[in-house]
Amino acid sequence: MDSSNKLLVVDDDIVFLKVMEEMLKEHYAVSLAKSGQQAVRFLEKSRWPDLILLDIAMPDMDGFETLLRLRAMNRDTTVPIIYLTGLGGTDSEAYGLRLGAVDYIRKPVAKDVLLARITIHLSLARSRRQLDILKKNQAEAGRFHPDGLLQMEQLLTKTEFAVAMLVAQGYTNEEIGRTLSYSPAYVKKVVSRVLARLDIGKRSEVKRFFSADVPKN
Repeated sequence: MDSSNKLLVVDDDIVFLKVMEEMLKEHYAVSLAKSGQQAVRFLEKSRWPDLILLDIAMPDMDGFETLLRLRAMNRDTTVPIIYLTGLGGTDSEAYGLRLGAVDYIRKPVAKDVLLARITIHLSLARSRRQLDILKKNQAEAGRFHPDGLLQMEQLLTKTEFAVAMLVAQGYTNEEIGRTLSYSPAYVKKVVSRVLARLDIGKRSEVKRFFSADVPKN
């Protein structure tokens, strides 16, 4: 498990929130919200987490409405939202899945089940992001000159080349980290190495090295 992954748990039961924090804090960076409104306000100001655990039966704004608000705020559907619920029956489960939740976990929550489900959905989300970026890279590579691509592949390590491709497309360190499963701090170090190898001072200059008119070193 990767402690760099960030989770947000949303539930109106303060005791349950603390229990969840104890279950998860050894493995993940955990943030808590005691209502849907608080979760919305938190995410308006903060970096989005890698996964959200969301209670359904909350006053004022239930989990269904909260999910709709969150999806309206951020169209990045690779951020998985898992419902936590004590509700029985299948109607609410089917409705939540239609809204875009990826899974349901029943209360009371078993720690081993919780951790296993989170691991699965983080892995699936990472794979979707990598597939999306691969498709975009293929399209972007068509706009890069083959000689420039070859020169960069020879000049950089595989990790540096992957990061440089994303920098050239305007991705931030956090976005690159989420895509390649690196911490933003590690991405920052790789970007610094790329800039040093290319003898440039700004990440905005990286893209020109994928063109054909850059002199070979």
